[in-house]
Amino acid sequence: MPDSPLVTIKDVARDAGVSAQTVSNVINTPAKVRPATRQLVLASIQKLGYKPNASARRLRTSRSDTVALGIHAGDSPIFDRFLHTLAAETDTRDLRILLYKTDTPADEITHCESLLATADVDAFILTDVIFNDPRPGWLREHYQTFALFGRPWGADVNNPDVAWVDVDGRDGIRRMTQHLILHGHRNIVFVGWREDSSTGQDRLAGWRNAMTDARIRTTEQLESMFVLTNDDMASGQQAYRALQQANPDIDAVVCVSDTIAAGVYMESHGDVTITGFDDTPISRSLNFSSIAQPLHDIATAILDSIQSQRSGCGTDATPTHMLLPPKLIIR
Repeated sequence: MPDSPLVTIKDVARDAGVSAQTVSNVINTPAKVRPATRQLVLASIQKLGYKPNASARRLRTSRSDTVALGIHAGDSPIFDRFLHTLAAETDTRDLRILLYKTDTPADEITHCESLLATADVDAFILTDVIFNDPRPGWLREHYQTFALFGRPWGADVNNPDVAWVDVDGRDGIRRMTQHLILHGHRNIVFVGWREDSSTGQDRLAGWRNAMTDARIRTTEQLESMFVLTNDDMASGQQAYRALQQANPDIDAVVCVSDTIAAGVYMESHGDVTITGFDDTPISRSLNFSSIAQPLHDIATAILDSIQSQRSGCGTDATPTHMLLPPKLIIR
């Protein structure tokens, strides 16, 4: 029966034990359907090989079912994995992804303007969000549907008209530091991103909170126990050398990313306990603990938000702001 052109929406409804309208809602406006019911219908769709008539739906709804996403120069390995996960999720919803190159927020606005003039795009997903990012405001002014992967870190962070999904990096770093403390580490230093990174500052706060809550160091003493630097291995090496001079008895290093953690590993020769963030292949190769972002949950929440906005379900159907917990990967 799979791949048979004779499979209809009624066949799916009968197999899932729901109404044909519920199946239609799962396909066209999934945010209207309870998650358990949605998964039940999706399982029947996959089992029967049902293929919704996308062309007919696009003509009926005047939508292209296309989501645009910018690719930034030097995007991290986490972006590649996010893109793969997002592509898999859009495929289950019969959506398409349109990729475009961009380098700066201003450059991306130019690309968005061009796409709106020359392509049929239903919504935008923004990544690499910065403090007081100009892109959400521009998209709102032009009445575009969009969602952010990451908090806007400024005036828009609590704005209900700016939908975002993010990972609680502060809590992840706090829990990782607590894990080290519980396993006997006391001289725990931190290597983070430069001060202009709001995400970096948030993760730094997680380390501070864990250290002060455990009363291992005072706030003043912590000032010599962290270095803020660039996100590359050479900077991680330099940061470790600086920290070792100020703290000769280092027994653990909490890093804001796996890339920096790899630099610390190279410089320390693995003689201290090192933790990273993002659970990339390098953390598995060098066998240090890391923090994994729930990429499937992020992709699902972003697309739920976009489809909810497009269908006009209202803010009760899907939260505007979602802060998801990361997972500690202990090695």
